[in-house]
Amino acid sequence: MPIATELKKQLSAAAAEGLLSHAVLIEGEPGVGKRELALWLCKALLCKSQNPPCGRCSVCKKIDGGNHPDVEIYDGSGAARSFHIESIREIKESLWLAPNESDIKIYVLLEIQNMTAEAQNALLKSLEEPPEHARFIMTCQNAGMLLDTVISRCTLYKLEPFSDGECALRLKSVLPELSAEDADLLAMAYAGNLGRARTAFEEGRLPLAKLAFNTPELIRCAKSYDLAAGLASAAGDRASLCEYIEILSNIIGRCGVDSAAGRTAPIRIKPVQAVKIMEILSRGKEAAFQNCMPELIQSWLCAKLSAVLGGSL
Repeated sequence: MPIATELKKQLSAAAAEGLLSHAVLIEGEPGVGKRELALWLCKALLCKSQNPPCGRCSVCKKIDGGNHPDVEIYDGSGAARSFHIESIREIKESLWLAPNESDIKIYVLLEIQNMTAEAQNALLKSLEEPPEHARFIMTCQNAGMLLDTVISRCTLYKLEPFSDGECALRLKSVLPELSAEDADLLAMAYAGNLGRARTAFEEGRLPLAKLAFNTPELIRCAKSYDLAAGLASAAGDRASLCEYIEILSNIIGRCGVDSAAGRTAPIRIKPVQAVKIMEILSRGKEAAFQNCMPELIQSWLCAKLSAVLGGSL
């Protein structure tokens, strides 16, 4: 997956000048490419080419294959508090051992927001006084979920989603079978998050995005049957309904901003309507999280959206 170019340049320059912190923390929402950036940084630190990382040498290939002896990866991508202290104990046992093939040894810790408080406190001791050869590259969804003492020992980098236009272009490059129109829709539906947009297409959720995009016009045209059938088919369970609400919120938010700025928006909507709809969608998602029946939420959403958009359901 392509990674934000400017952030790569920043990290590459710091590594080349020897200014990169021994502990790097990459923050970003799921799907923006944190793991890919972490492994890219491993290659940038270990690759011996003139302009690292080259991506072609044995070092880069070993890192890509997950078998470089000086890169140890610990993945905490499970549930909350699933990253246990046992993993940190393993790190501490090997921390002072000399690297095998390189001058440095890199520990990659993914999604450390799932680390228990006990594990974070144990990690802190290694971050405070690591051996000269040790480097830590860590990722998290939200640095606010970590202990302040851990954050203070790291250099934090924020990995943002792409712009909708850039995301659409990159989607087309990795999914050539995707039409330009559908690439634009997925990029907007998932707010420039390339990973989530790609996964949505590969898992067959493009119809859900199309339903969300068409919702305002269906309401305006009083096509209640088409909307109800679409919701029952594509958003009948709680998880799908929550995703539909999120997608519709992303689309309405984008169109509201475009309209307020005087730009042509993909959907006809006034800024004041966009604000009201966003409030409705927020309440709908809250109801879904509170285990309200999806059918009731669907009916409530249709009625509330109709009142804002002037339809007649």
